[in-house]
Amino acid sequence: MTRKFLSLTIAFASLAAFSVAVTAPAGAQSLSANEKLYAELAKLPAKERQARLVAGAKKEGTIEMIHSLRRKLGRNHIKGFTKKYPFIKVKNSDMGSQDAAERVVAEETAGRHLTDTISIGVPDATILIAQNRVARYPTPATKRIFARYKGFIDPQNRWVPYYWSEYGMSYNTNLVKEADAPKQWFDLCKPKYKGKFSFDPPTTRFLVGLYVMMGEEKAKKFIACIGRNNPIIQRGHTARLKLMLRGDHWIQGGNYFYRGTKMKNKNPKVPFKAVYTAPVLGYAGAIMINKNAPHPYAAALWADYTLSKTSQKVLRKAWRGTLAMKHAYFPEDAKLITYNYLSADIVNRLHDYWGKHVGRKVRKRKK
Repeated sequence: MTRKFLSLTIAFASLAAFSVAVTAPAGAQSLSANEKLYAELAKLPAKERQARLVAGAKKEGTIEMIHSLRRKLGRNHIKGFTKKYPFIKVKNSDMGSQDAAERVVAEETAGRHLTDTISIGVPDATILIAQNRVARYPTPATKRIFARYKGFIDPQNRWVPYYWSEYGMSYNTNLVKEADAPKQWFDLCKPKYKGKFSFDPPTTRFLVGLYVMMGEEKAKKFIACIGRNNPIIQRGHTARLKLMLRGDHWIQGGNYFYRGTKMKNKNPKVPFKAVYTAPVLGYAGAIMINKNAPHPYAAALWADYTLSKTSQKVLRKAWRGTLAMKHAYFPEDAKLITYNYLSADIVNRLHDYWGKHVGRKVRKRKK
């Protein structure tokens, strides 16, 4: 979510609602009708619970979702759900998770309860959590998540994590020998890498990862030192990867591994290598159910489905991070830093640090 939108939304939100969401203990918040339903269902035996969900979804007959897995991948992911539950008509909007969060906030602020679920990168959900827009949904489906990824689960059941994405360093093996490659994040501060590495413009999900991995003071020092080392700021993970592979620069300062790894697997001559000696930042992609979802039964079935074998197979085939199935490529011995979201004031400070030391100037994309 953009810092500008985050600040404006908080400023203009209902002060009473905001006070409850931010200051009241979780147990003190009143449950919505949907949350009471989910709490009741959680007490049932598994088969009875599932039968209740299916019966309720049949009556609803539809689900309004926003899916942040885009285009073909998103369609393939939904296909298994519609095959399993053909009586549910899926109305899907394809957009990024930050846009999805902004849309739900706009709808709910206007009193229009339209969207049932959104697929969202959890660090992008700061404003949804702050405004108490998300239903608490306890589900046995999260028991399928492997132990390594339990850190993605919310103790308050405000989301169902179903895949994860990584932020790490990678480099062009034609330009950098393995012995000279960065081994840790602070290596990017070395003079030999000045102007030779790239980052996207600041994103909340990456900055939150730095904060969780390093702590605020160390993250500030890291941001300041990479700023002094003249990084290339280029919007778009795929665009930056292609530029690096063409020799435009040496190192990706923070990027997803899946696309480069998939390219390398298809063609071993691709000059790509991921850095696994440094901790890798991992955040969950999750299903969040609108507290006022008009189709709560169908929403629950969708959330549970995302951790099914069918769903996880679709993700694994696309080289995305699976939570309930062995990962396609991530090493078992690599250090993974799992994180979720931070409060708005911390997020704003992180963006301020980046703006002060690295800046917001974005290099024009080369053709």
